[in-house]
Amino acid sequence: MAAFLGWLSDNWFLLLQSAGIVGGLVFTAESVRQATKARRISDLLALTDQHRELWRELQERPELRRITQKDVDLVAEQITSAEDQFLNLAIVHFNTGWLLTREGALLTQEALIKDVQFFFNLPIPRSVWERTRGNRDPEFAGFIESCLRRKRSGS
Repeated sequence: MAAFLGWLSDNWFLLLQSAGIVGGLVFTAESVRQATKARRISDLLALTDQHRELWRELQERPELRRITQKDVDLVAEQITSAEDQFLNLAIVHFNTGWLLTREGALLTQEALIKDVQFFFNLPIPRSVWERTRGNRDPEFAGFIESCLRRKRSGS
């Protein structure tokens, strides 16, 4: 015990310094964890707001009514520029959601997969997707295509 007290009297400052460093590291780690959680929540709220605005536009603009219809004849009535512009915004919105799921945001990939399967199997969104997928991020395009293959195979 005397040896320990002797060591402590010789090294008390180093011990105190080390405890301060460890305490600082623990505090920093907790701060980073809290900031990451806050950022994820903020990202999800921003995506939710964008989602609401995008789909509100779909409901409020009569020229976009065909987008969600399952029985559309694209030969008789081609896709309009308003539909095309809206769908390109919707695809960017899906891309943002996909990026957030990859970063571990609060959005689940399963929910995104179901939305992709529903939306991109509608005739007009599917047509715009097929025409523009080559201009998209290849990983995102692969994700959309894998979702659609899953839907077709029934899984």
